[in-house]
Amino acid sequence: MSNRFPTVVILITAAAFVGFAIWLTVMPNALLEGFGITERTPQMATEIRAFYGGIEFGIGAVMFLLWRRGDLFAALLIGGLPLAGSATGRCIGMMADGFFGLHAGFAVMEAIAAVLCFVGCAMVSRGNSDG
Repeated sequence: MSNRFPTVVILITAAAFVGFAIWLTVMPNALLEGFGITERTPQMATEIRAFYGGIEFGIGAVMFLLWRRGDLFAALLIGGLPLAGSATGRCIGMMADGFFGLHAGFAVMEAIAAVLCFVGCAMVSRGNSDG
């Protein structure tokens, strides 16, 4: 079985997590402004740096480390579950709050990325059960 598709999904997803982490650690206001939040507090910036910076960096790093160890399934699961959870949370929020804006676009991108990770998980699982 070829591991090319799962590997590409892992590396792109991990790079996206790390890229967003670096960007939002350095420029937390970018997220606030994107969602129409005009008044920033130091607490808000710290929370963005912690969550979007720290947690997303951690997810990307763990995906990369698991890939290097050859555990493609775990790497894909580590990437796919937070993306699926985020997309689901955005959809619930959009329905409950009646506001869509950037959230709709992010939800679509996150859902697509999660599906790609889960397809990769299925491919890796199928390949492991063939032997």
